[in-house]
Amino acid sequence: MANYENMSVEELEEERDRLEAELQQSDDDDEINYLTGQIEEIEDILDSFYPTDWD
Repeated sequence: MANYENMSVEELEEERDRLEAELQQSDDDDEINYLTGQIEEIEDILDSFYPTDWD
């Protein structure tokens, strides 16, 4: 398992893209669930760099 907290934004985006490509190729439910969780974790970290609430 990767240590996403220590990755740069660029590395996180690349890893997310790689996982999304892998997800598109998978037909295994367990792998899909795992990859989806990893992608969500990365997106949560990216959201902390780019907050969506500007108010």
